[in-house]
Amino acid sequence: MKYMLLVLSFLYVQLVIADDSDLVLQQGWQEQIITECGDDLPDMLLLSADKQYLYQSCETKSSNMQNPSLARIHITTGQREILIYGLGRADGMRFAPDGSIWLGEEQADGMVWHIQDPDNLKAEQRADRVRLKSSSKHIKAILSAGIFSHEGITFSQDGKYLYLADEWKEGCLYRLTLKNDVLAVFHAQKGWLTIKNTKNTRIEAEKLHGRWYNRMEDMELMPDGTILITETGTGNILKLNDLDDKPNVSTYLHHKDIQHPDNLEWDEKRGWFWITDDSQRSELWVYDGQNFKRIAYHDSAEITGLESDNGTIYFNLQHRRFAPDLTLKIFQ
Repeated sequence: MKYMLLVLSFLYVQLVIADDSDLVLQQGWQEQIITECGDDLPDMLLLSADKQYLYQSCETKSSNMQNPSLARIHITTGQREILIYGLGRADGMRFAPDGSIWLGEEQADGMVWHIQDPDNLKAEQRADRVRLKSSSKHIKAILSAGIFSHEGITFSQDGKYLYLADEWKEGCLYRLTLKNDVLAVFHAQKGWLTIKNTKNTRIEAEKLHGRWYNRMEDMELMPDGTILITETGTGNILKLNDLDDKPNVSTYLHHKDIQHPDNLEWDEKRGWFWITDDSQRSELWVYDGQNFKRIAYHDSAEITGLESDNGTIYFNLQHRRFAPDLTLKIFQ
């Protein structure tokens, strides 16, 4: 009995429950809700260059003209506006070196969409993914990026390549050369092999014997130029080294308590690597290069869409039970 009281006392000291979101935080951390997102299924986040806005992909499952796909949130006021409607399960997204957004659809026939000058994009735009048209000349489908379930997406350090992961139980890893729009699939022994027909990307990749992985999710570019990838079906965090003539993929991290690694984020200020675990209880972890530490968890919502800025960590709470989804930040 005495031992149990000590354990409970320790847990009480270590964890503080946030009143509004039901997020459980380690002691020393605080939360602030930025905005409510209704039932738009907020997924990934990007911080604007001026740090005033968060761009948010919406993983709505039906690709009709009424379903939100990309939102913009004013961080200070919490004002949220829908920029684009009409995509299917909008998910992974990154800023290109020129400031444009590349946004992927997480479904079997998913495409990547290019959004130019997003800071000046007017709200309430529509994209027709069947006819490959949109209400704005600044929103275009990029068929050369392949047709598959796009979640993991990131650019190389020099901006020459766009890396793409197929979130599928037999999904391959791809590289788009931006200069000539050539898509290639990763082969474990032969390196990058050209996909000739990007409309049949998965079939082409299979014919080329591309190396497949079990449900790759997010990607993160690290300071040394390597790229980390979550393989949630195995619990592994993989490392892609494409800095020489012999690209290779190896297991970078594996932790027995992180069963379904999902989103990744490099915290430049602390030198930490943030990881979400999309298990029955969604958890938020950090890895400092030597040790893992759980910073937060939620019993009935998914922690998703990590973004960091000078020690502040932004993310969404998706699938909240009997309550609207949220975008919030935590800080020490």
